[in-house]
Amino acid sequence: MSRFSKALIIMLVLLGAGYYWLLVNSGPAGAPPRTLDLAEIRTQAEALPGEKPTALEYTTVATRDVPGAALAAGTGLRMVQSGVIVWHVVTPKGGIVIDSGLSEANAKELDFSGYDHTAATLVGNWMENAKLIVFTHEHIDHVGGFLDYPKFDAVAHKAIVSPDLARGMTSLWRANAGQLPPPRSLDQIEAVAPGVVLIQTPGHTTGSQMIYVRLQNGREYLFAGDTGSLASNVIQTVPRSRLLTDWLAQEDRVATIGWLKGLSALRQQDASLMIIPSHDPQFLKNSGPKDGFTVAGLPRLLPLAR
Repeated sequence: MSRFSKALIIMLVLLGAGYYWLLVNSGPAGAPPRTLDLAEIRTQAEALPGEKPTALEYTTVATRDVPGAALAAGTGLRMVQSGVIVWHVVTPKGGIVIDSGLSEANAKELDFSGYDHTAATLVGNWMENAKLIVFTHEHIDHVGGFLDYPKFDAVAHKAIVSPDLARGMTSLWRANAGQLPPPRSLDQIEAVAPGVVLIQTPGHTTGSQMIYVRLQNGREYLFAGDTGSLASNVIQTVPRSRLLTDWLAQEDRVATIGWLKGLSALRQQDASLMIIPSHDPQFLKNSGPKDGFTVAGLPRLLPLAR
């Protein structure tokens, strides 16, 4: 065998090993599961007096296509759509907003290919009329629409921000981060409104939390945040790729896998509990009609000028 052939084989082996490690490997397999106590979550959902939410709706502020394996290790390089999604929990006395999207400028910086100005305006209206604003974690595509909102003074006091969320938001170097409401220390599982419970799940970030919502009609939803960016993270119990979690957006991979195992246990415990991924618009489009939530308005995603 020639030296060239040997060198070529070595190069291909190294490339294959790198591809496997960065985009296929879903370990460590021995990551211990993290418990999500559904009984306690449901108890907390009944802890505060008042009427529970009546409906769920969402809007997609920005989209881009990414290789599936980037957001769900080992699922292949087929391109999937990733969306910046904001939720509106409809309540009898002012709604609750989950996450807030991001500005057009940030969407360009993060290489999103489409941005919906109508959706961003709708999110602003939701925040102005909301009773509460909550976040699954502190990354810019989840808190940017709030921090950069032109009428920030009118919405800032509505946000529930834990100390870890506050630190993460402050690190984004937004002028409005200095005007955040005082951080609120939260129990591991704590109700913030009738039927709405925050669950502390640090891993993807230190401030990550899942959000449980129970409607008046009994339907139950758990917003997974970026612990489960795509439905495949939850269904197949696989984290994001190491390319993301070890290099581009570092996270506690062991903890995140543990929470994914906890979500898998919840799905086996009660299949009627709807676990909602954070960035999977195609899954939401397919699931909404049967799972009791709707898209708000019609999407008007426009290409971003480069």
